[in-house]
Amino acid sequence: MSDDHPPPPVARVLILEDDPSDAELAQRLLTSAGLSFSAVVVATRTAFAEQLTALSPDVIISDFSLPGFSGADALQIAQAQCPEIPFIIWSGALGDEAAVELIKQGATDYILKDRPARLASAVDRALTEARQRARLAVIEGQLGYAHRLAGLGHLRAAEQAMSRTRQLLDTARREVTAPDPPP
Repeated sequence: MSDDHPPPPVARVLILEDDPSDAELAQRLLTSAGLSFSAVVVATRTAFAEQLTALSPDVIISDFSLPGFSGADALQIAQAQCPEIPFIIWSGALGDEAAVELIKQGATDYILKDRPARLASAVDRALTEARQRARLAVIEGQLGYAHRLAGLGHLRAAEQAMSRTRQLLDTARREVTAPDPPP
């Protein structure tokens, strides 16, 4: 890997899955795709809620059908506590109507367990989009700060804040247009 690209960040993945072999499959798929991650697997509502806080995951992969708990329930909990975290449904039993409804409720994507090949690319895309949204939020905050300074007559400070905003935008543009580093 060249010095031009920092190593990819290690993504914290929370996997809500009651079948250990399915949880292992998800992790193998992410590993074989070259994603850098650490995973915590939970199978209950209580453990899921605890790990949302303790792990502060970058992405959630959730089974749809669990004993006494569902992916839809987990999505509601995640949306209430941390709506910015991508939430991917990983299911063996999910019809199109249910999938569309979950997307409407805030799920990022859904992957059928009988066609798992798309899981790694869905996770990678969700992580990339979440990082981009976070960068945009920083840029928007910096821009708002510059406007407030200008409105207060602090023109030199506003000019410096605008300069910083331009630097952030330039960096974001380079990252969006730069080719992906080789694995």
